[in-house]
Amino acid sequence: MTRPPDRSRAPSAPAPAPAEAADGAAPAAATVPASAAAPARTPRRVRREGTEVTDLILRGERVAGVVTTTADDGDGDTTTGEELTADLVVDATGRSSRLGEWLNRHGWDAAPVDRMRIDLGYATASFRRGSELGSTVIAHSSPGPASDYRADVTEPGALAAVEGDRWSVVLAGYAAHRPGPDPDEFLRRMRRCVEPIRTVAEESTMTDDVVTYRFVESRRRVHSRLRRFPGGLVVVGDALASVNPVYGQGLTLAALEADALATYLRAGSRPQAPALGYFRLAETAVDAAWQLSTAADLAQPHVTGPYPRGYRAQKWVADRLTEASVRDSAVNAAYMRVVNMEDPPKALTGPRLLARTARVLLRG
Repeated sequence: MTRPPDRSRAPSAPAPAPAEAADGAAPAAATVPASAAAPARTPRRVRREGTEVTDLILRGERVAGVVTTTADDGDGDTTTGEELTADLVVDATGRSSRLGEWLNRHGWDAAPVDRMRIDLGYATASFRRGSELGSTVIAHSSPGPASDYRADVTEPGALAAVEGDRWSVVLAGYAAHRPGPDPDEFLRRMRRCVEPIRTVAEESTMTDDVVTYRFVESRRRVHSRLRRFPGGLVVVGDALASVNPVYGQGLTLAALEADALATYLRAGSRPQAPALGYFRLAETAVDAAWQLSTAADLAQPHVTGPYPRGYRAQKWVADRLTEASVRDSAVNAAYMRVVNMEDPPKALTGPRLLARTARVLLRG
């Protein structure tokens, strides 16, 4: 009925963005009126400061808008129960989305949720950037098959050159090996990473505090498993799927979902109709990100599943590809195109790539 999103190019439409709360927090939902019947018309967007969505408006079999509460604007007044109508309501409210609760309130089922507990912690810090790394602008350190993916053997981390002549450094760990806020510990862990990160630890000055984050589980809401879903409603971003942030797939995944929504609407689909066609398109990208991230997380000894069918064989092949990718540029290029979600995971099972991987490993 509609074509899947093209992962080989930039998305054809920007992701629908939620309104912003006055204090920087995301509100509970966002509305984006749209019209597939008149693509030349610019959709009208309304930005509401300090506004929280508290419920959906349903008319028959479709969502027709949202109910909002606007916080005190300084004069002591709080506006509750205001209704905002829209042709299309887009939930872009992230992992804390309350959409399932609102749907249940109106007699609709919430989407089933797949979960994988990973117990990830990561920490970031900035360093003054000079000429210590020459032309290097990004580096990545990750445990692999040689260390049985143990983070206490090879420290997971990355750095990137950012604005203001700074290095942005992130370190990650799981379970008992999660990084803490202590700057001395942060520097010690940097010295267990690959050479560029060690060099920054030795030669650059940390310019701010270490900030820590916790990510307990990956999760995805699978709307295609529902038998019925109201029209006039779609879900994007972390509200749809949120995977291990260490792999850097979140923004790419959101862009691919936006591309799927643009494809769905441009094919002539009515915004007021149930958007199961959109969810099928978006889940093509979500499935790829989920497969990549959960396969890597399952290599961690503390992650206990669920394991997909054929996991042991898949892991063995993935380990061999990983080993070959650090020895051969062609294998590395194919490997990184999948990691960066330019190609689907099945691209790593092509006979030519597997044959080249075998030749690289046999050469030693």
